[in-house]
Amino acid sequence: MLTLHDHPRSGNCYKVRLFLALIGKEYRSVFVDVLARRNQTEEFERISAFQQVPALVDDDLAIWDSHAILLHLAHTYAPGWLAPQPYLGAMYAWISVSANEIANSLQPLRLTRVVSNAEAAHHLGVSETLLDVPGMERRTERVLRRIDKRLAQHAWLAGADAPTVADIACYGYLALAEEASIDIASYPGIAAWRQRIRQLPGYVPPGP
Repeated sequence: MLTLHDHPRSGNCYKVRLFLALIGKEYRSVFVDVLARRNQTEEFERISAFQQVPALVDDDLAIWDSHAILLHLAHTYAPGWLAPQPYLGAMYAWISVSANEIANSLQPLRLTRVVSNAEAAHHLGVSETLLDVPGMERRTERVLRRIDKRLAQHAWLAGADAPTVADIACYGYLALAEEASIDIASYPGIAAWRQRIRQLPGYVPPGP
């Protein structure tokens, strides 16, 4: 059975839990208390090179990074979630948006809202005095406007007729936008897309 090293408040962990539910794959969950620094052990480092959650163990294979996990699961158990040509390049591009643009705007902004600034600074690897929350807010607005424009033109991010791994990758933190004090009604394309994802068979909401 698959083993997911997990934290219930992590958006990156949520996207993996969601995908496992959507593909109907059973797994065992192991709680990793990152706030208590329980991830900072040599034992966990053997599973996750940067001591980060999520991390997945599939038989003797340990995979870390949420996007690597999503792609492993799709390739191994659910190839229908991989975009067909000519949409494959767009799928990878939007996965990159999740790992870059969203991870450097909405994701840290939400972190500053749900934990203390000191805790947020620790997880972001910066001094608390260097936390630029107004900058995060500006970057988040720019990123959300771009995503909203895409979703006003396409039902799914890769442009295919069905959702792909890219949608789940980006949904992880877009599902938590309200926790970053974002009014999602200002982004109708994203709001409608979130509703489409919630209607997928097997959908599970975020949260503990």
